[in-house]
Amino acid sequence: MHKHLRNAAITLGGTLLSSIAIAAPEQQAAAFMDIYSSHCLKYLHDFDGLRKHLSTTPQLPAEKAAMFLQGAKGNAWVVPSQHGQFVLVVHQDKNLCALYAKTVPADATKALFEKAMSKPPAPFASERKRNTADKGPDGVKSTVAYEWSNGQSPRKPLFALTVTTSKSSVAQGVATAAIGH
Repeated sequence: MHKHLRNAAITLGGTLLSSIAIAAPEQQAAAFMDIYSSHCLKYLHDFDGLRKHLSTTPQLPAEKAAMFLQGAKGNAWVVPSQHGQFVLVVHQDKNLCALYAKTVPADATKALFEKAMSKPPAPFASERKRNTADKGPDGVKSTVAYEWSNGQSPRKPLFALTVTTSKSSVAQGVATAAIGH
């Protein structure tokens, strides 16, 4: 399963951006999805390899990383991009990778995420586990989640995205990748 998931991440990263005509607002969404697939998806079964890959990337100090880790043990890195401010978080005690975007267009990001996660490469099948939208006083918060399975393993990858149109939110986009049971 590890090999299939890694190949799926490489396929998504390589074809997702090349198949999309990128306009200005969509560049942030495309950069977000590219970072997500080349880090969280590609290294989902090899977080030590991800940490090694990130060894030359600036790491956030513990007090700043704590905001993203939300009480969990782990590390957070600033991922350089000309298209926005992104922070990648890898938890120490659980198989979870998260990517935060300070600003990202909600609709474009959700559309790219849905396109990538709803139609995984073979041998995976995808099932939507969540699709919610809540309107608040300062914007709409949407969450969508997909689980991939291949019939060979009880441990299934789970991918989730939460986006908001709120201008006051710490992060307008958060995508996670985890191994479920």
